[in-house]
Amino acid sequence: MKLKLNFSSITIKWIAIVILLHSSASLLAADKKKKWEGKTFYGVSVDLDLFSPILHIFNRDRLGFNASVQADFFHHLYPEIVVGYDRFDASDEYSYSTPVSGNLYKVNGLYMKFGAAYNLWKKNPDKMILPNAYIGMMYAVAPKYSYKIQNYPIENSYWDKDPTLFSAEGKTTAHWGEIFVGLKTPIVGGLCLGWEVIYKLPLYAKLQKEDDKIIHQSYAPGYGDKEYGKWGFRYTISYFFHKQNNK
Repeated sequence: MKLKLNFSSITIKWIAIVILLHSSASLLAADKKKKWEGKTFYGVSVDLDLFSPILHIFNRDRLGFNASVQADFFHHLYPEIVVGYDRFDASDEYSYSTPVSGNLYKVNGLYMKFGAAYNLWKKNPDKMILPNAYIGMMYAVAPKYSYKIQNYPIENSYWDKDPTLFSAEGKTTAHWGEIFVGLKTPIVGGLCLGWEVIYKLPLYAKLQKEDDKIIHQSYAPGYGDKEYGKWGFRYTISYFFHKQNNK
C-alpha cells in the first residue's frame, strides 16, 4: 500500500510538471502569436536600380537611374513609389531616306511611378523579411520633360522637291501603365537583391504644335522608344528598414 502511495505521488508530481510546462509553452506561443497575428505594417524597403547605369556603359546614347520606396503590409501587399531620370539621344536611331547633316532628337526629364505589388510567396508572420515572388501594376508619368528636334526632314514627294527641315524645342507630358513580375531575396540582415521584368502598356504623350505641325513624341523618360521599348528590366539592391513594434 505504501509503494502504491509513493508511485501515485510521483505520478501526480510528474503530471503537474508536464501540465506546468505545457501551460508555459502555450502561454509563450499565444503571446508570440498575439504579437504577430495582428501585425499589418512590417517596414519600408529602399531600392536602387543597378541595371540602368550599367546599360549606359554599353549604350552611351542613354543615361538613366531610378530608386523606389516600398512598404510592406501583411507580407503580401507592397505599395511602391518609383522616381527616376532618363536622358536619350535618339539622333542616330532614325534612318532618313534623305540623309541630313546636323539632325538631332534628344529627350530628357524626370518620371514617377505609383503602384503596388502582391507577394505570391507563402506568408510567414514570424519573419520580418521574406523572399518575394510578386506581380504588380504601375501608373507612370513623365511630367514636363524636355525634347529637342533639329533638322528633321519632312519628305515632299510632290515634284521631287527637297525635304523641308523641321526643328522644334519644348516640353510635354507622357503617361503609361506597366505590368511587372519580380523576385526579391534577403542576403544578409536587411540587405536584399532583386529583379523585375516589366511590360509597358502603350505610351500616350501630349501632342505639341510647332509652325502648324503636330509633334508626335517617339521617346519618353522612363519608357524609352515608343515602338521598341515596351519591355523593361530592373536589377535592384535594397535595404529593408523593419518596424520593431506594431500596434
